Amino acid sequence: MNKTEFLIGRSGLDLLDDFYPDDLPNEWRFDYYSTLFKALALKIDTEEDFEQIFTELEDSDEVFELVISIEQAQLLDATQLASKLKPIQQYQSQFILFCELDKQLNNEIMAILNGYQLCFQSDKKLKFDLNTKLIANKHLYFNQLPILYTSNVWDEKQIRYFLQDISLINTKTVLICKHAESETLNKIRIIAEILGF
Repeated sequence: MNKTEFLIGRSGLDLLDDFYPDDLPNEWRFDYYSTLFKALALKIDTEEDFEQIFTELEDSDEVFELVISIEQAQLLDATQLASKLKPIQQYQSQFILFCELDKQLNNEIMAILNGYQLCFQSDKKLKFDLNTKLIANKHLYFNQLPILYTSNVWDEKQIRYFLQDISLINTKTVLICKHAESETLNKIRIIAEILGF
C-alpha cells in the first residue's frame, strides 16, 4: 500500500491571481493561505514576518510544513549561514531548511546545521549522512521529510505523471511548485486526491 501523502504549496505568498480577498491585510495572508494549502517555501531573507508565522503555526493543530529556502552561496559561507540562521534558530523545530545544491557541504557547515530539519535537492549525486532518494531525476537528501522543489508549470497530464513518479517515495512529501498560482495548486491537490495520495 502506498503511503505517499503530498503537502502541496508554492514559494512565497505573493500570488498574482485573485486568490486573496481585496480587503485582506498583508499580515493575514499567511493565515488565509494556510487554510487551503499545506506547505509554503519562504526565502531565509524574506520580508515576511517570521515571528508572526511561527506563532500562527504554534497555535494551529493543522498539518502544515514551512520550508525556509537558502541559496547555495549563503549556505557555503559559514559566517553568513550562522548570521542568517540566528534570528530563526529558536524556531528550528517549526521549519525545514532547504537548499538546491551542486556542491558537497563541509563539516563546519554541517556542524552549524546540526539540530535543523534539512532537505537538499541536487542534480548531482552527493554524500550526506541523510536519507537519500532519487525522484524525478533529482537527488533528495533529508533527515525528516523530503521536499521536491520545481519551477516547472504543467498541464493536467504532466501533473498526473509527475505525481505518479514521485509517489514512489512512499512517505509524506512536500511538493513546492515555485511559481504556481492558486488554480494550479488546486489542480495538483485535486489530481493527487483522485490518484489516492
